[in-house]
Amino acid sequence: MVFYECLMTAKNTAHYNNLTSLMKDISLKIVNKGGIVRSIQNHGIRQLPHRFRAKYADREGNRYYEKGRFISVFYDANPGVMREVEGILNLDEQILRNTHLKGRNKFMDVNNVREKKNPYIQEILREDERLGSN
Repeated sequence: MVFYECLMTAKNTAHYNNLTSLMKDISLKIVNKGGIVRSIQNHGIRQLPHRFRAKYADREGNRYYEKGRFISVFYDANPGVMREVEGILNLDEQILRNTHLKGRNKFMDVNNVREKKNPYIQEILREDERLGSN
């Protein structure tokens, strides 16, 4: 399984119940496919770096947004599940943009079997050389 971070930008006018339902749908999809949802974080409403355009105008006729709600979902899953989550987000009208990042954590370095790329093994080897030269 791969550790992913999904950062999405939703409309600032999106209703809380709709976003909660979307997060439950995404979490259920991940868990049913054998993944693990580590965390869901709501970063609140923030100013966007530039004006974002929605696919369709909402009920009030707004199509352009200068503020958005940022939400992060951290999860472990296989790449097929990540594509399914992207599909769900692309179909949702409340989501303006979404980005999946392959997350890094310390366990990735510990599980690395190549000695030259593993910083922990390199540190131990340097310490060994230092103690051996004394």
